[in-house]
Amino acid sequence: MLKLSQISLAILALNFAGAAAFAQGDDKKPIPATASPTSQPRDPLLLPQHNGARNDAEQAYRRGDHKKVIELMSGVLMQNPKDHVALYLRGSSRIDLGAATGESAMVRDGITDARESIAIKQKNNFNYYLPYLKGMTNLSILENKRVHAEVAVNFATQLLLQQTLKGEERSNTLYQRALAYTAIQENAKAIGDYQEAIRITPNHLGARVDLGGALAAAGQNAAAMNAYNDAVKVFPNLPLVYNNRGFFQQSIGKADEAILDFTKALELDPNFLEAIANRGFVQMNKGNYEAAENDFTQSLTLNAAQPSILALRAGSKLLRGDVQGAIADYNEVLKWDSKNSYGHAELGFALYFAGKTQAALDEFDKAAEIDPKLRFLLPWRYLAMLALNQKAQADAKFAADLAIPKDKREWPDQLLIYLGDKQSEPDLRKTVNKDPTVSDAQICEAEFFIGQRKLVAGQKEAAMSHFAAALKSKSTQLSAYRGAKLAVK
Repeated sequence: MLKLSQISLAILALNFAGAAAFAQGDDKKPIPATASPTSQPRDPLLLPQHNGARNDAEQAYRRGDHKKVIELMSGVLMQNPKDHVALYLRGSSRIDLGAATGESAMVRDGITDARESIAIKQKNNFNYYLPYLKGMTNLSILENKRVHAEVAVNFATQLLLQQTLKGEERSNTLYQRALAYTAIQENAKAIGDYQEAIRITPNHLGARVDLGGALAAAGQNAAAMNAYNDAVKVFPNLPLVYNNRGFFQQSIGKADEAILDFTKALELDPNFLEAIANRGFVQMNKGNYEAAENDFTQSLTLNAAQPSILALRAGSKLLRGDVQGAIADYNEVLKWDSKNSYGHAELGFALYFAGKTQAALDEFDKAAEIDPKLRFLLPWRYLAMLALNQKAQADAKFAADLAIPKDKREWPDQLLIYLGDKQSEPDLRKTVNKDPTVSDAQICEAEFFIGQRKLVAGQKEAAMSHFAAALKSKSTQLSAYRGAKLAVK
């Protein structure tokens, strides 16, 4: 019911939209498109005494140190509000940082900077539109509002109508429009723009990498693999392309090939956190728990501020049977964010599996209080109360949920109603979705909760057969699967 990925990092980390997607050598993070070409006469709006700060900001952007960029350029702008390069760089970093942290207000600030830079530098400013386009696309994603990405599409289309937009500038604009199309799930149009950007600029990093993702999203796996392979051929020394191909390989079930790609990425850059985490994730799914935990621990050694990696390591420990180790890691997760509803839920699962039922119920209740929409916790909360001999209290607490009409029930409701003795085992099984993409997980959960119900009733031998049935599932990241695995040990 609750997958590790729900509280874990988004495994693939590629966020070049708006930065110059045109590769600068083999650097993993390119700087923004050149804002102030040195071959042109000095711009009177750019004060010479700020040249050093602008150069330092560009280098900080290359390193991904967006806070430093914002600090440097804010200082410049306090002295010269008309410095369009400072606005461009600060806007780019605000958008990147806001997108990475999920702060839509920061993205909006970046969009404002981008608009101001465009207004000040009204000629030869195509590159200045890139942060604006990127910002609108990311705002669409963060606020779940299609209209922002549509603005980006329309604006980019107007730019592309201009005959003077050529070469790298044209391919960058096509790339931005492709990202906006992707945000509104118009994959066919996105694919076309990525391909055209590559035709114009064969070593366009963003288009090379994201074309594979767009093709995969469209169900064109063979074409996606070709695109990822092409990216590796064009950028053989860039760790990112191996990481992204590895991510795709694991998504289509090629775990061994994925591990090889992540390992190659780490040969090129031993500190590439995403590749370390990705390899650990695949190792965990393969059942190589110690190898997975070694990767997660290595990642945390490089950067301790990764609660999502702590959560992954905790999940691996659970699957390995180290319940106490998992509990310790989940507690560390909550030190980073005590209001993390999924963190409380995961800690609750681990506590339940450790036999600490009251503590588990407390965590489930905290998670539900923080986010009442977490309906997948309903059967777990009821089950914990059953195990504490609190059936009457549970029936009263969840009376409204137990009374939901048949035609209004979702899967968590079906499990809850079964636990409440309102429907039989056969009736519960009849409610399993016939769609094979979800039936495996639901069968696993059904068998687990049937087993738990019998365990609470003292029917241990009968319960074990249901836990064994749950373990036939391929949904190894489910809490029900983990619980069944621990129960049969």
